[in-house]
Amino acid sequence: MTKQGGRCIIVFVKAPVEGVVKTRLAERIGEPAALALYHAFASDTLSAATRVDADVRIYGHPAGWERYARQWTEMRAQPFTQEGADLGERMYNALAKAAESGFTRTILIGSDIPEITESLLLKALSRLEDHDAVIGPSLDGGYYLVGFSGDTAFREAFTGMAWSGPGVFEETRKRLAENDKTVHVLKPLADIDTYEDLHGLASRLAGRNGHPLRTRRVLAAMKMNPPSGEWPDHR
Repeated sequence: MTKQGGRCIIVFVKAPVEGVVKTRLAERIGEPAALALYHAFASDTLSAATRVDADVRIYGHPAGWERYARQWTEMRAQPFTQEGADLGERMYNALAKAAESGFTRTILIGSDIPEITESLLLKALSRLEDHDAVIGPSLDGGYYLVGFSGDTAFREAFTGMAWSGPGVFEETRKRLAENDKTVHVLKPLADIDTYEDLHGLASRLAGRNGHPLRTRRVLAAMKMNPPSGEWPDHR
């Protein structure tokens, strides 16, 4: 029998390499700052995940990613390498492997949603008690979380998808409905890809304490949270 009642959280990350992660942000704030933010985003995401009573698996890309991410692999998470020709195949394979391991409720999340919380992850897992699937839409038209109940993953949700397009969430929900899958939709969250996304995040976090702690520290060092509301130009 699997641990933690058959619940699993999969976190997808990229090797934290300067010039590779958060490239659109790096165009405005520089590659070192973009790398620092990505480290913080992923650390805060993993921190939320490891507080949940579930097994946590961290899947990195590409092969050899672990040597760049010691701080993550030392957290309470089992490290794996993503396998597959594209993002959809890599996500499906990770979910299928969890099902093969005996987990009956599995969710997969990305690593650039620093506002994701322990309570939201718990809600997603609990909704899989009476739904076939759960999905969390991101504001850009994609999704930040997807999960399934039972002992299989749903391959059709991950094949032939235009992953960089704005219709990923709606297309995924359509495919699930067409295959008679019951779906719970979580509240939308923002992934942080652009300078404008970063401004929005800093505004939402202003005047609040706690999670996401590491992201707050990096934003403060970048002076992205001035009380006047005037944002510095990092170009």
